Amino acid sequence: MSDISKLSADIQRIKKHLRQDNGGKYDGEKVCREISTLFVNSNRNVTDLARSLSDYWFNTYVLASMDLKNEPSEDNLNRIFAFQNFIDGDEDADYSCLTGDDWETLKDFTNDEAENMDLDQLQNMMSLILHNGVL
Repeated sequence: MSDISKLSADIQRIKKHLRQDNGGKYDGEKVCREISTLFVNSNRNVTDLARSLSDYWFNTYVLASMDLKNEPSEDNLNRIFAFQNFIDGDEDADYSCLTGDDWETLKDFTNDEAENMDLDQLQNMMSLILHNGVL
């Protein structure tokens, strides 16, 4: 199972369990907070970078949603998947949901954490950043 397939399945489980635990009521903000935690825990080799990305995702996209109670939207799921693909260094992934500001943020966060990262992983990330016209 790929990281994205596993992440997607885990997100569906989070949605289901939080709804069950809340008497059948859905709480999008709480679900997204759990997704952020899952994202960090799934990327223990780059915990600080993953935490920065999940915080960015939550604060920039989830909290800004016009329909917070029903988050994550399809667009916001695609963004968290794109961030996972970025961490994985997946050159073939679809990054079209990411904006220029997102790529600038990815560059800044990656530069901030570069000294704590595996060199191959860092090179893959920087290659993706370069390929997407940020450097």
